[in-house]
Amino acid sequence: DLRQIVLCDRSFGPCEVAGLRKVIAHDPAGFRSLRDAVAELQKRESPSPASFVRMGVCLYLLGRYYAAIEVLQRGDGGALAHFHLAKAYAARQRFDESIKSWKAARRAGYDADDCTLGKAETLRCAGEARAALKVLDSLSGAVEQTAEYLSQRAATIAVLGRNSGEVVALYERAVAADPDHPAALFGLAVENDRHGNDTVAMELYRKAADRFPAHVGSLLNLGILYEDHEQYDQAARCFQRILDAFPDHARARLFLRDTQASIDQYYDEQAQKTRDRMSQVLSIPVTDFELSVRSRNCLQKMGVTTLGDLCRRTEAELLAS
Repeated sequence: DLRQIVLCDRSFGPCEVAGLRKVIAHDPAGFRSLRDAVAELQKRESPSPASFVRMGVCLYLLGRYYAAIEVLQRGDGGALAHFHLAKAYAARQRFDESIKSWKAARRAGYDADDCTLGKAETLRCAGEARAALKVLDSLSGAVEQTAEYLSQRAATIAVLGRNSGEVVALYERAVAADPDHPAALFGLAVENDRHGNDTVAMELYRKAADRFPAHVGSLLNLGILYEDHEQYDQAARCFQRILDAFPDHARARLFLRDTQASIDQYYDEQAQKTRDRMSQVLSIPVTDFELSVRSRNCLQKMGVTTLGDLCRRTEAELLAS
């Protein structure tokens, strides 16, 4: 029960967090339930440090990174708090603080491989791809078969401009290991997008965008593809989701403005054809109909020359004439 996980005073760790992510990814109502549960948790008086951690992690999953950082800093200082602080810092591009939090999470007892992978991702996002690859090379064993490791390695190799075939193969292995992994889905979508496979790319972007917190790259690229296919309402929703998490995201704001303008100016060809046919019918002269001389003279006095003119007259006006 999602609400019980959030609101009840019970164990809350990586397994519970993974369960929350799965629920809100596959059930739209789950996201609303999580949002409502967090709002209820925030109203409680004198929350404990452990409650702050629970609240902060949930805020992170909702994409509210500013609030997550503020709340997690008031937590118990445990491994889970430092781990999600590192993620929230990285999302806000506060890379130095993120690196420190990855180290703190590892010292506090969080899984060492997960912390190392997080550090590698932060280094790559900070523009230090070579350092990120060096960190990934330091890992060995079962972690090398996980979707997180495979997708991180693929993304790093792609940034370094190495073999694109290797990049695709790594992403495919990552998706095979975890079909719901957002970074792997996004990376594979980008590769298909580059090769013109729009249908496959759009489906992969959709899957990545359904995961929480929102994957900005997936939402941005999916919105652009929706625009290309003239699905402007869907595109606007993608850009708005980015702005919900990152109000200062300049590209998303620009794209949203352009999409909204396109919605206002959207030309519905089928509707225009219908209007054209109706216009042709309404422009038929009344003299084309078999009318008596008296009726024709009556309509002429009223200024009715076409079927459209006749339709604009009320029954009372016609009877009075």
